[in-house]
This record gives sequence, C-alpha cells and structure tokens, in this order.
Amino acid sequence: MPANKSVFQDALKKASNAAWDQRWDTAIKEYRRALAEFPEDVSARSGLALALQESNKFEQALAEYRVLVKVQPGDPVPLAHVAVLLERMNHKSEACETYIQIADIYQQQKQMNKAVEAWRKASSLEPERPEPHEKLGSAFAEAGHIGPAAREWFALAKLAQKSGDFARAQQFVERTLAVEPDNTQAKFLLNELTGRGASLAAQPGASPVEMARRSALSRLAASVLDEKTPWRRADSPGGASGDVDTLLARAIDAQEKGQTREAIQWYEELIAAGMTRPEVQFNLAILYQNNLRHDAAIQLLTQTAHAPQFAVASHFALGQSYRAQGKVDDALDHYIQAMKIVDLSSVNRGQADQVIRLYESLAEGYRAKGDEASAQRFGESLLDFLNSKGWQDKVREVREHIELAAVTGTPLSMQEVFETPEAQRVIALMRSSAELMRAKKLYAAGELAYQALELAPNYLPAHVQVAEITVAAGRINDALAKYDMLAETAEVRRDLPKAIAFYRQALNLGVDDVARRAKLINVLVQSGQLTEAIAEYEIVGQALASSGQLQKAADKYAEGLAMAERAGVVGEAADKLRLQLALTNYKLREYDKALALFQAIQRAQPEENQARYYLVELYYRRGQVREAENELNALMERIASSPQELQETLTALADAFPDNVRVHRELGQLYVRRGEIAKAVELLDGLGDRLLGAGKNSEAIVVVQDIIALNPPQVSDYRRLLLELREPQAG
Repeated sequence: MPANKSVFQDALKKASNAAWDQRWDTAIKEYRRALAEFPEDVSARSGLALALQESNKFEQALAEYRVLVKVQPGDPVPLAHVAVLLERMNHKSEACETYIQIADIYQQQKQMNKAVEAWRKASSLEPERPEPHEKLGSAFAEAGHIGPAAREWFALAKLAQKSGDFARAQQFVERTLAVEPDNTQAKFLLNELTGRGASLAAQPGASPVEMARRSALSRLAASVLDEKTPWRRADSPGGASGDVDTLLARAIDAQEKGQTREAIQWYEELIAAGMTRPEVQFNLAILYQNNLRHDAAIQLLTQTAHAPQFAVASHFALGQSYRAQGKVDDALDHYIQAMKIVDLSSVNRGQADQVIRLYESLAEGYRAKGDEASAQRFGESLLDFLNSKGWQDKVREVREHIELAAVTGTPLSMQEVFETPEAQRVIALMRSSAELMRAKKLYAAGELAYQALELAPNYLPAHVQVAEITVAAGRINDALAKYDMLAETAEVRRDLPKAIAFYRQALNLGVDDVARRAKLINVLVQSGQLTEAIAEYEIVGQALASSGQLQKAADKYAEGLAMAERAGVVGEAADKLRLQLALTNYKLREYDKALALFQAIQRAQPEENQARYYLVELYYRRGQVREAENELNALMERIASSPQELQETLTALADAFPDNVRVHRELGQLYVRRGEIAKAVELLDGLGDRLLGAGKNSEAIVVVQDIIALNPPQVSDYRRLLLELREPQAG
C-alpha cells in the first residue's frame, strides 16, 4: 500500500509531544506508527532510538542507532549514541572501537578537537590499547602540543615494555625525553630498558642542538644493532641492508672522531640510498652548518623540525643559520617557535591556547615594528639562555613567575622575561613586592615595584603591580588611568592579548565606562575574538539602555549584529544580541523592526519563548488576530508544564490588552483549574464591564455565560444581566 502522509505526520506530531512530556512508551508507539508509513525517515527513526534509550531499552535503541549509522555513514552523531549505549551495557571493547571510528570521521572533517575527545574516550575504556595513544600522540605533535604528545608517547613506551617489545619501548621513551628531558618517570623507564642512566638527550647543561645531536647519534648507533630496523627488509631502498649498515657505521664513527668531511660524505650517500630518518637528516644538517653551508642545512632542518624529538633543536638551529645569513626576521621566527615549544611543554592543557596566542602576538609585534635591533637583541638573549647550564630548570622558574602574573590577568610570555634587563633581579623584586602587598604593606610593596621598573622600564608586570597597589590604596581613578595607559601601549605594540587583559582589568574595577568597553570591543575584533566582541556589544547596549539611552543602545546592538552577520558568527552570543535589539526596538515603538527580528529569532530558535511572547503582542497590536492566536497556542503548549510561567505570561498579556476576550478567558480557565473560582469570576467580571462600556455586547454575553458556568454565589444577578443583554434594544 502507498504510504499515508497524513497518518505519518499525525504520528510524528503525537510522538514529538509525548517525547516532550517524557511519555516514552507513547512516543515509541507513535514513532513506530510513523515508520510504518515511511521506514526510511531519519527523523522518525532518530526519535524512536532516543525514546528507546530514555526508556532503558538499550538493545532495541542500539539496533535503531545502528540502522541510522548505515543510513548516515559519514555522520558521527548516531555512532556516538552507539558508543554511549555500548559503554552503558559494559561492552567496553566494542565501545572503544566505536569511539575510534568516531574520531576517524572527525579527523576527516578536520574537527581535531572532537577527534581528540573521542580518542581520549577510547583510551579511557581500554587503557592498554596502543592505537588511541598513537593517534593522540600524532594529533598533539602535529598541533604543536608537545607536553600532551609526550604523555601519550610515554604511555606507549610503558605498554610496549609490558608486552615485551623493548625496542619499541625505548623508541617511545627516548622520544619522550627528547622533549621532556627532566621527566623522572621516563628516565627511570629508560634506565630499566637499557640498564644504564638516562639517555644523553636528557643531560643538563647542553644546548638543544647538542642534546639533539647526541640523541641522534645514540639512536643511530643502537639501530645498527637492531634486527627489526626497517632498512634491513629485503624491499628496503638502496639495495642490500649490509651496505646501509656499513655507510651508517662509517658516518657515526667519522662524526664522533670529528672527521667532518668524511661524515658528510657518508651521510649524503645514506640519503642518496633512500634513508629518510630524521636522525640522519639532523646530523647532516648540523655538519653542514658547522661548515657554513647554511642553505643546505636549512633545507634539511626544515624537514626535521616536523619530527617532535628534533623540533626545538631544529628551529633553534634554523635560527642560527638564518642569523648567520643576516636574515633577522626569519631567525627570530624560528627562535620564537623553539621557545614556544619549550614553553608549551611546561604548561597544562588549559593554558596551551593562551600561550600559543601570546607567542603569535609577540611575533606579529616584532614584524609590525620592523625593529631589527630589538629582534637582534632578542635572538641573542634566547641564544644565551638555550646555551646556558640548567636551562630546563630556568624554564620552570620563569613559568612560575608567568603564572603569578597571569593570576592578575596579565598574559606574559617567556621571551618578554628573557628580554628584560637583569631579569632574575626583576623577578626577585616582583616576588618580594607581591609578598609585601599580601601583608598589606603597600608603601614598601610599591617601592620594590618601582625598583623593578628602574631596572626594566618596559616590564609590564611591574606596571600592573603598581596599578594593583594603587587599587589596594583606594585610588581607583589613578588605577584606571594606569590600566588605560597600559592597554593603549599594548595596542600600539600590537600585543593584543595584553591590551584586552588591561581593558578588562580596568572594567573589573566596577566603573562600567561605555567608551572604555568600546575600545575593548575594537581590540577583540582586531584579534579575531568575535564571539567575545559580540558579548561586549551586549554589555554596552545594556549599559546605555539602563541609563535611558534606548536609541544609542539599539544602534550599538545593530552594529554588533551587523559585524556578526558579516563575519558569519553564529551561536549564543549573536542570538542574545539579536534578542536585545528586538526588545529595544519594541521599547522604542519601532514595531515593524521589532516584529521582523522576533520572527527571525522564532525561525532560528523555536524554543525561544520570549520571542514568541512578543510576537503575540505585536500581532495583536497590528490587528493580525489569527497570527497572534496561532503564536499564543504554540506558546501555551510549550509552557503548559509550568503553571507559574503560564500564569505570568497570560497575566502580562491581559494587562497589555485589557479588552482581549481570548486572553482573559484563557487566564480565567487557568484560575479555575487551580481551584481559584473567585479569582476567575473577578477577572471575567472586570472584562465584562469593560466590554459593555465599549458597546461590545455580543462579546460581553460570552463572558457573562462563562461566569454563570462557574456558578458563583451571585449567579442570579449574572443570569438577570444575561437576559437584559439578550433583549432586543428599542429602536
């Protein structure tokens, strides 16, 4: 038989209503009735699956979601439901496999944050399964999140050790130590695997390049003895594996003996034979660099920079080569990249995005200034730092100082600390000043902050410390002036994260200055933080509206909304701004503009009850009774489960339209359902009086009949009134 569309639509509507009321058995029945007409309908099957899941009928729900997976093979949503159900049914292995499938889909869609979450879920279900750790390690490394990548590599090292694959375990633990040389657990594991101390890569006091060179030599030497090394296979490039072993052994021996020309020759022959290991490429690059063959070194280092264990060293060496060629901007870019990787290895996941933004902002600032002297000084300070003894420990010390600065809302990067004249003395002064401030010794704290500024006049945390001391002393206007100056300076330097932070600190002092917030919006837009900018537009508009400047508020809301639409920004912030603009236009009696906005909101957000309420009001005001009552029916259906909200809504409409029979009758019926008969009679009696006064006798008759049906004590009076109203009037 052909499908019956009306039956399908009726069943789907009843199913949706039942699901809304959480009457799952009814919803299941109606969804199945709908599917009997149109078995391929995705929305009906999705609804059925959800209703079964909410009814704890997991097997049946799982079957329905698996049908949806087949129908929508590229959609991760039904797969996610399958994974959740499998997990709840304690089928951990299948759930893990499903999360891996979900991650693969998100990876193909370039949604790496969601892919990472799915791999993490898979890893938590089966911690000893290597695949999720491998995927996470690759994803983090590709994104430059070296710390999280190292944690996954270390997990893989432990899993390989547990399974008896000691060569693979050593490979992953050395990769971990290459980026986290002070990882105690990794050192102990390497010690267990090799029977000796931590690898040379973890020795303190060496520069990143020297550490990486030692690590590369160590790994290459170990691989000569490893029977599982890839080039030993018969199909390996370059012919017999013995020739490769011989070339590699000669290259290592020549390099260790300082025979640079011979080492270069053997490494070049290895690469010509098809060897692509980053250890070989890195060693040859450093030999080229030592022989002042910088173009050749740069070509190889650009490749090894993508290998996590050589990333810091490669960027640092690239900086050295570009610096030697006089290409200061290129050198600076790579120094900053090296420092960013080191910095990210010492922060937690929540701080990573902020740190990345700080480094990008600083690099843009140097390029915008075109300040070759500053770039040269920074490169030299970084070079000195990375060649200094115990530089890994200093990274942590500086990070602690940066974290303390962040508590005050001041973003700070490592480069800014390293560029600071007499950085260690400045940090010590700042620490002491903070301690004195906590002890309420404000004058002494201020003295130390000013001493820090004498040593480093441009050191922003010291300026912030002065501003905080000023606030603590109750001099709010002075503090505001200080924060404004800091924000404007940061903006001129194109250090936008700091400009944002300083404007926010000024606004947090409780003085909601519209002009200052407008400056914050401008900086947020420049930095691409459009969602945050839209939220600030809403705050500015509300401030203007609260001071009675409704037209200015509407203009500000419209400005923010126009920006959001141009940039394609969607989401909660834009939705809230559109609603505020609609409400403000309503207050300004710009009813046509308000109606268009509320209609747009209702289409985009059918669940937005406030917009639907104002549509009812506006339609009534325009005499569009049918449209008003359609919206009123929909609104009452949506809030029927909340009697208090329903009463407030109907009361507001009754106040707005004192002669509206439909609204008052609905409110009267609500009172009756709640047993408040006297209140219903009083409401309807007042409506009847107003209708009679306006000469609307036919409508008044309907209201009087409603009152009589309630049988109030004075019912006989209402009956007499009804008879009078029905009597024909004398001509």
